[in-house]
Amino acid sequence: MMDPSWILYIGIFFGPFVQEDAAVIAAATLSAADPNHFPIIFFVILAGLFASDIWKYWIGYAAHTSSRARRYAEREHVTEFRDKVKRNLYMTLLTARFVPLARVPVYVACGYFMVSYPKFCLFIFFTALPYCVVIFALCHGLSEIFGGRIEMIMATIGITVAAIAILSFAVRRARRLKKTP
Repeated sequence: MMDPSWILYIGIFFGPFVQEDAAVIAAATLSAADPNHFPIIFFVILAGLFASDIWKYWIGYAAHTSSRARRYAEREHVTEFRDKVKRNLYMTLLTARFVPLARVPVYVACGYFMVSYPKFCLFIFFTALPYCVVIFALCHGLSEIFGGRIEMIMATIGITVAAIAILSFAVRRARRLKKTP
């Protein structure tokens, strides 16, 4: 009989295309719950994370087909920003990797600023690697501390974070609606 794990691995690979952080945390939690799958899960999520990041470059690159976007790229503050990003590319990408909501704009900006694509891909890999190592180390460490309860703890944390996000969104929306006459 065929091993059904490949279906799981496909889901893990494509998870970052939906939501990167949640996919990496879910893969690390799954790996901590069943360490027999650790190396495969780690490399599958790393490959999925890499693949889900490198295509975003082309969104920014494609913006240069627009004459308006090309004119905007020639503005002084944009060229200064471009020079800073190119000069500090690895640290920019590493910072974006760990700062929530910073990844997509930075990756698109790299394409917009026409950063060398091979260099971009190399740096994306070398920012994804420590990110995965940190998340997997945390999940495996927590699994050692909490044992079999790790799934329940991670689920509780996930539900709590989601509830806080939804609640804060609802509160902000209510405040906005209250201000509108």
